[in-house]
Amino acid sequence: MIEKIFKILFWSFFIWLIVRTFLFQTYHIPSASMHGNLFEGDYVVINKLAYGARVPLTPLSFKKNYLDLISWPYIRLPGYSEVKRNDVVAFNYSLTDELPIDLRQEYIKRCVALPGDTLTLINGIVNVNHSNNEPQNLYYPYTFVFNHLSNTSLLMDSGIDIEHAENNIGSYYLSAEKASILLKTGALKSITLGTFDKDYYHPSIFPNYPSYKWNLDNFGPLYIPREDDSITLTTENLLVYQRIIERFEKTILSFKHDSVFVNGNYKKHYTFKQNYYFMVGDNRHNSIDSRHWGFIPESHIIGKASVILYSKKEGWNFLLIK
Repeated sequence: MIEKIFKILFWSFFIWLIVRTFLFQTYHIPSASMHGNLFEGDYVVINKLAYGARVPLTPLSFKKNYLDLISWPYIRLPGYSEVKRNDVVAFNYSLTDELPIDLRQEYIKRCVALPGDTLTLINGIVNVNHSNNEPQNLYYPYTFVFNHLSNTSLLMDSGIDIEHAENNIGSYYLSAEKASILLKTGALKSITLGTFDKDYYHPSIFPNYPSYKWNLDNFGPLYIPREDDSITLTTENLLVYQRIIERFEKTILSFKHDSVFVNGNYKKHYTFKQNYYFMVGDNRHNSIDSRHWGFIPESHIIGKASVILYSKKEGWNFLLIK
């Protein structure tokens, strides 16, 4: 009897491990960074078949504990799809080195730019290759001036906490569609979109140099590297790409006067070894993402967030993620 129970437990664990590693896993949304489409408390399904499952780099691991007796190089199995622009993607955080890639903190953001794309943000709107194809329900920061607070139920239903308003003025995150609807109710005197001025520089924004006066709303143009792309090793290019060349491509850069040495050899150009992506949260002013970190390497991608399995608002609903 005990042996039979042990076999059932063993095979159940083995099947769960195979499914989680190579097919699907669930993810709990922990923050407000994807508000508009995903909310705190939601459980989503990560589809690893879409882009191809990543073979575990540290097979002897459980959660954040691991043994490095066995470690494998980055290998991705074939998938049935490439990462597409505006896919919601799960990936490992890129700026921590104390853990192997596959054990680093997991994030979900929207992929707004692909390898080979040129990205620009203009007044909070993402433009890729000089065109705009933003998804619906993105959240932006608005300042409301209330006419009166008589229609409080409508405001509360839209997530507007009127208790935080001072002198009939309050700041809130919500979609442009909801903002427009609220303005038409007559409860608001005015709505102002709170974007940063294009000349405002914030030091926390990638690549964290004053020569690139970028902020959350005005950013770029920035080229997203593609595997086998070659760049000229100039001072300006290295301000943007040195971090990923050294950190993710395991390449040693050194400098002597105006010359750049790659792994000890003088080079004028560098060729990238993998694809990179640019990830941004749907709650555009309440998200820490590639605007702060920079590029996300292909090796860090876990899979595609495909289905909302459970939502606090809707319960078990199995909604496709757009």
